[in-house]
Amino acid sequence: MSRTVLDDPTPESQPSLPAGLHLEAYDARTAPDALLGALATFHTSQLHERQPDDPPVLSAQLAASLRHLPPFVDLPAWVVRDGPRVVAEANVALVHLDQNRHLAQFQLGVLTPYRRQGLGRALLRRVVEAAQLDGRCLLMASSSGRVPAGEAALRRAGAQPGLTAQVNQLNLRTLEPGLLEHWTTQGQTRAAGYTLEVWEGLVPGPEFSAFLELTQVMNDQPTGDLSLEDSRMTPAQFREAEAHFQASGRQRVTVVGRRISDGHLVGFTELSWHPGRPSLLTQGGTGVRPETRGLGLGRWLKAAALQRALDRNGAAHFVRTENADSNAAMRRINEQLGFRPYAATTLWQLEVSQAQAYLRPQVDPCC
Repeated sequence: MSRTVLDDPTPESQPSLPAGLHLEAYDARTAPDALLGALATFHTSQLHERQPDDPPVLSAQLAASLRHLPPFVDLPAWVVRDGPRVVAEANVALVHLDQNRHLAQFQLGVLTPYRRQGLGRALLRRVVEAAQLDGRCLLMASSSGRVPAGEAALRRAGAQPGLTAQVNQLNLRTLEPGLLEHWTTQGQTRAAGYTLEVWEGLVPGPEFSAFLELTQVMNDQPTGDLSLEDSRMTPAQFREAEAHFQASGRQRVTVVGRRISDGHLVGFTELSWHPGRPSLLTQGGTGVRPETRGLGLGRWLKAAALQRALDRNGAAHFVRTENADSNAAMRRINEQLGFRPYAATTLWQLEVSQAQAYLRPQVDPCC
């Protein structure tokens, strides 16, 4: 999502590319190994522009993720090559859930030496055509504060900021000694009527329906000015998403909170990592039902998940998460845990009609 870096075409730019560069579509599910290797190199260059501390993108990990996309996701994609090298890429996610059928989220990146040559404009044209063909009227993309070219290009295209957020990072070497144990003890005391369970890997079959229902609490998170509907997967779609996660090779620790009196699930948090990139843990969703907030469950859940993840992955150095600026409660918990700002991000909205106007060739009225 945060890989959006358009180049800087003027309105008079033509969609043709410089000599020696070739734009081609590719099928994410069947892309050959050679292309995926070139894409992994490209993605690493883009990643290090935003997050220079990250380990490189693994071609095997990329292949596993793309080749096992859930059936409810279509991903039209294109690359620009300079010989065998990928120098620009775009894709647009067409997610076929019952909600948010009006929007599509796209990613677009151009290597620094190839910017301002019309590559971003040519790729954006493909994105817009694919979105319109699927009946989408709104595009979303994100920019990183570390790459000002992304924000500038999105503004030129007519995009409007919808939600500002902060990528926060916890350096595990600075984790306060005894803090996880303190949060655990505090949670056990304040939420005495609840207990925690740790799941590794996929959601256990007997808990599948209850956990799927619990995840709806994530619809409470702030969405700013984004034109978003509450989303909900069907049980079949959630199983497909779980299969995609398993195929990606990532490892995951999920901790859930359960009310002892009736066994009802009331909260959860997730931490994941890839064995090929073990230094970086990714904090996924954390949610607690409204009626159980204020009992310290959020801190207890996060402490338990981090402790188990560190037991499983001793090579971890950092934990990375992203929080909306307006999500004060979660940001406060993360700050107390030791997370610090790493990079600012913005999620943008671009009407398809506005993008089409931006891409339309300009005609000199005097001619």
